[in-house]
Amino acid sequence: MKKRNAPDIKLVITIALKKEVPKEWFALRNISVHTLASLKAGALKSGLGMLIVITGPGLDASEEAACWIRDNLSPLFVVNIGTCGVRDKRHSLGRWVTPGSVTNEDGKSIELDTRFPLPHKEKITEIGSLLSVRKALKSGIPKEHDAVDMECYAQAEVFAGTGISFHCLKFATDYSDNNTVNDFNRNLRIYSEKTKKLFNFLILPLPRGDRERSDITVVIPVYNREQTIKRAIDSILSQSIPPKEIIVVDDASTDGAKEILEGYGNRITCITLSENSGPSMARNEGIKQAKTEWIAFLDSDDCWEPDKLKNQVEYLAKYPFYQIIQTDEKWIRNGKRVNSCRHHKKPEGWIWELSLERCLVAASALLVRKSLLEQYGMFDEAMPVCEDYDLWLKISRHHPVGLDPILTVSKYGGHRDQLSTQYPAMDRFRSGSLYRMLQSEPSAEYRQKIIDVLKEKLKIVINGYKKRNKINDAKECGEMLGSLDDFRSGV
Repeated sequence: MKKRNAPDIKLVITIALKKEVPKEWFALRNISVHTLASLKAGALKSGLGMLIVITGPGLDASEEAACWIRDNLSPLFVVNIGTCGVRDKRHSLGRWVTPGSVTNEDGKSIELDTRFPLPHKEKITEIGSLLSVRKALKSGIPKEHDAVDMECYAQAEVFAGTGISFHCLKFATDYSDNNTVNDFNRNLRIYSEKTKKLFNFLILPLPRGDRERSDITVVIPVYNREQTIKRAIDSILSQSIPPKEIIVVDDASTDGAKEILEGYGNRITCITLSENSGPSMARNEGIKQAKTEWIAFLDSDDCWEPDKLKNQVEYLAKYPFYQIIQTDEKWIRNGKRVNSCRHHKKPEGWIWELSLERCLVAASALLVRKSLLEQYGMFDEAMPVCEDYDLWLKISRHHPVGLDPILTVSKYGGHRDQLSTQYPAMDRFRSGSLYRMLQSEPSAEYRQKIIDVLKEKLKIVINGYKKRNKINDAKECGEMLGSLDDFRSGV
């Protein structure tokens, strides 16, 4: 729950020492760096989206800073970044590691989330246990642990059970032996440069005259939508911050859509497919042709408010760590506005688990990096429907999703040519997507989450097939259901 009058900061980075932070480098990129003392004195400015807090060294200082963050802010993510000693001398120093758990000197252990909410290209090695100690070790790290620091456990304990997603990333500077001081000082400069690379997604502010520039391509797939395509395109052309390009992919329409598209001349780029292939191929063709860093989608029966792109550009400027964001939407069915169900309320952050049950990302509301779409194979062209559910699950498993809560998308439903009308029992397609994801999921914890949802969906699908006397389909799904237990302990 958001605290009253709390700054709208979604990401907090905690770092122990001032000398570990290239403060001027961050300041040039409009990222505030504060000590806990300055925060307590009221130095925090409004309008910030992310914040770096220098906690001070040691577990007590770390706990105090974490408590202040918990009690005064409402971040989605807290990432503890710092240095550590590592035990295994077979591995070189000067590398990033993320622990699966953190333990204090009393033997109490907390499991950590090894996902990382920042976009980066740095190699990060997953390790087992991190030991947090009050005094530096000089006789080596106990064999049951892989690394040692002096801060992480205190923060993990404070944020446990709060709904704040806590993550830990450490840079190996030494082996916690007699050479620790020399090794630490030698690797500190490397750590500073590696930290800058970790935050390479932060860009310098644009010159004043370039601030209205948009590096966005809008992709519209269309098939026989002569009644709605003009409304969709006009809503893009009316944007207060226009996209760099509008690509309309005509999926072999047979109505008057082609003539309408021709009327826009060079204001749009039109790609015509030789045969009707479905929305996945149409969107993928648009993605391939796009020359911009960011992609927005608009379904041909939806439309945008004039500030849709402007709001999302401003949102990304405030929260630059997101690679995929969406805005909120209003639903219009048969000409009347309808309220969305509570279970369709859009979440923010790590939305993967909530999205297993149903698709919680709307293509028309989305803004996403092109490289992220390419990384996850774009839309599955073998799926006639639920291709968006499939792709958003793949992405949200590893990347948080941002949400601008302003209503800037109008989604229209109730017409007979909707794919959801042509393909009833959508859970059969979602079940196939979940089963494929289950087959490749390395984490036992996440496999269990998939199994819990997939089991219920398959039961519904099987009952539906039996009612329609589709015995072979019911048998195939029954075999899939019977195989789920094989995935509990391993793939």
